Amino acid sequence: MIAVFIADERERLQRMHEQLADDFVYISPAAVVEGAEGLSDAFGHYRHESQHNALHRTSDVDVHHSYFRYSWRREQDGRTTMEGWSFGWMNPDGKLLRIVSFDGLVPGQHP
Repeated sequence: MIAVFIADERERLQRMHEQLADDFVYISPAAVVEGAEGLSDAFGHYRHESQHNALHRTSDVDVHHSYFRYSWRREQDGRTTMEGWSFGWMNPDGKLLRIVSFDGLVPGQHP
């Protein structure tokens, strides 16, 4: 997910294609997007030169049977703007097939 913040479009999409399956889908409260290009576009508003945005994983990645989950924090200019958690699954080649993200760390308690 950190690749979505790479400023250079060619490098960003190359890195994302290396990690995402061709039929990748990202699902969040705000959108459902497909593929590397869709994910790149969905995070485009966070890539502003005037802002310093970052995405940090705040837990280990818990993985079993090609399914995973982790918690995360998004920052802008050094302050936390959102926390949440995500889960998903990978194909047999280890590429990401789906990521489903939720805002907030506790279900039903949105920031």
